Amino acid sequence: MKMYEAMLMILEEKGTASIPVICDEMNEQVPDRFHHTKLIIEPSYIKTLITGNTEVFVLNEDTVSIRPDKEPLMLTVVLHGYPGPEMRVRIDFKRNTFTYFEWHLDSKAPGPLRTGNYGSVEEFKKHLYSFRLWDWQEDYQTEGIIVDGTSWSVALKTKEKTYESKGLEAFPKEWVEFCRAISKLVGIKFSC
Repeated sequence: MKMYEAMLMILEEKGTASIPVICDEMNEQVPDRFHHTKLIIEPSYIKTLITGNTEVFVLNEDTVSIRPDKEPLMLTVVLHGYPGPEMRVRIDFKRNTFTYFEWHLDSKAPGPLRTGNYGSVEEFKKHLYSFRLWDWQEDYQTEGIIVDGTSWSVALKTKEKTYESKGLEAFPKEWVEFCRAISKLVGIKFSC
């Protein structure tokens, strides 16, 4: 686990926290989470990490919080390839739930949805920040005419803003890892 992921977990649990509180929490977690037994995290190190990542964290005097425009509430992802299926995932971060919907238009559709091992919304959320959805372009397109490509859309609603991206046969560089994380969450391969 990366240090900033541990800070995010602490802030998600507490809402806001002072640098000394974050330090204490992380020092308690060090043997379990970071596999170092002699590492002691100092407040100055935490402050350096936070000031170096102002895209996600807000530092107000000694109090740290997650930027409201980066704190996820809901994520909706739609993926459709020719001839199908259409897959939809809706993740509610406040309720810690997700729904997965698959729609087939052809007669080769698989049988009923299998039950299986599903991932954790909390685990998915840890990785969500690394995909930087807020930096994705609004529209990804390839050159030329596409008649049977993969189309997709992503909408991330945060406390202050909604980020939307879509594309046809063109994807952001984080796309493969993003789909892999969704696949792990829903327990089914999420790709066309």
